[in-house]
Amino acid sequence: MNIFENISAAISSVFSNKMRTFLTMIGIIIGVSSVITITALGKGFENTISTTFEILNSKAIQIMKNWGSGLTAKDKIFLEDSDNIKKHPNVKSSSAYFSSRASITLKNPDEEKALSIFGSEVEFSNMQKNFFRIKYGRVFTEKEDDIKAKVCIIDENIAMEVFGRKDVVGERVNLFINNKDYDFEVVGVTSGENAVMMGSIISMPINTILDIHQTEEIDMLYVELHDTENLTRSKNEIIRMLASNHNTTDDKYMALSNMEQVEIIEKVINMFTMFIGFVAGISLLVGGIGVMNIMLVTVTERTKEIGIRKSLGATNRNIKTQFLIESMFICALGGIIGILFGYVVSMTLGHYLNVFFTVNTGMEMKPPELSITVAIGAMIISTIVGVIFGVYPAGKAAKLDPIECLRYE
Repeated sequence: MNIFENISAAISSVFSNKMRTFLTMIGIIIGVSSVITITALGKGFENTISTTFEILNSKAIQIMKNWGSGLTAKDKIFLEDSDNIKKHPNVKSSSAYFSSRASITLKNPDEEKALSIFGSEVEFSNMQKNFFRIKYGRVFTEKEDDIKAKVCIIDENIAMEVFGRKDVVGERVNLFINNKDYDFEVVGVTSGENAVMMGSIISMPINTILDIHQTEEIDMLYVELHDTENLTRSKNEIIRMLASNHNTTDDKYMALSNMEQVEIIEKVINMFTMFIGFVAGISLLVGGIGVMNIMLVTVTERTKEIGIRKSLGATNRNIKTQFLIESMFICALGGIIGILFGYVVSMTLGHYLNVFFTVNTGMEMKPPELSITVAIGAMIISTIVGVIFGVYPAGKAAKLDPIECLRYE
C-alpha cells in the first residue's frame, strides 16, 4: 500500500465522521487562532508605535538624572547646564525642560480639566518641529522667557474645549498651577495631532514655570546632535561634561535617544506578545491530547478493519502510517481553520480597537498584520502536534494481532 493510498484512506476516515472530527479539532483551532490573533495585534501595536514616534527628532537625546545611582543635592540639573552642554562640538542645540500638572478652566467657568504642562527654552520648538507644529500664532520669544512672561502655547483640542474654536491667539486662559491661579495669554496654537502621543499639553517659557514653582532645578535636557554616527560616544562625552560641571560621577546621569526609546517600547511589546502567544499555545497541547484520545477510540472502533487489512497483506508499517497520517491531517486541517479564524478575529478586534483609540486618544491604530512566517510556523507546529500525539495510537494499531482483530466484535 503506497503513501497516496494511505493518505486517501486517512482522509476518507476523517470525513466519515465529520462532527467528531470537528470537535476533535477545536483544541487545535483555538490554540492556533489565539496565537495568530495575538501576534497580528502585537504587530499592529508595534507599527502604531513606530509610526507615531517617526515624527520625533531622530537626532535628539534626553539627558536626565539616574535615579538608581544614589543621587545627592549636587547632582541636580539646572538651567545653566543647557548652555554648558552647547559647547560640545556635536551639539546643535539644547533646551531645558520642566514638566508639571495644572487645571484649566473650560467654557463653563464651573468646569475644569486636569492636564500636563511643561516649560522649555525657545530652541525646543525647533528641535521638535515635526511634533510641535504651530497652526496659529507663534512660539514664545527669548525676551518673553527672560522676563518670565505669562504666555503659553495650547493645542487646538484644548482651544475647542475652552473657547469653542481653534484660532484663539490673543485670548487668555486661567491655569491653576502649584495651588495658585494664573492668567496666561495664548500666543500660539499647535495641531491637535500633538495630543496623539501624550495627551493635551500646554507649553510655556522655562523661566516662567520655574518661577511659578519657585525652583531652579529642571527635569531634563533635550539635546539635538549634528549627527548620530557616534551616538554612544557623544552621549558619554555630554554626560561627562555634566558630571564635571557638578563635580560628581558619570553614573549620576543617563542619556536616551528618541530612537532608543522606540526600540525599548518595541522590545517590550514583542516580549509581551511572545509570552501571551506562548500561553495561548498551551491550548495546542490540550488539543493534541484530545486528538490522541479520539485516535485511541478510532483504533478500538476499527479493530476488525485493521485485522482484515493485515490478513490481506498490510504490514505494521502500513497500519502505523495510515493512522499517523490521519492524526496529522486532523491537526493540519485544524491549523488551517485556526489561521483563517485567527485572521478574521484579529481584523475584527483591530477595527474596534482602532475606533476606541481614535475616540479616546485621537491616535489611529495601525491594522493587525499577519506575518506569513507566523502563519507557516503555526501550520507546521500544529502538524507536528499531530505527529507527536498520533504516534502512540498509530503504534498501538500497528501492534494489534490480526487473528484477535478478526475475532473482535
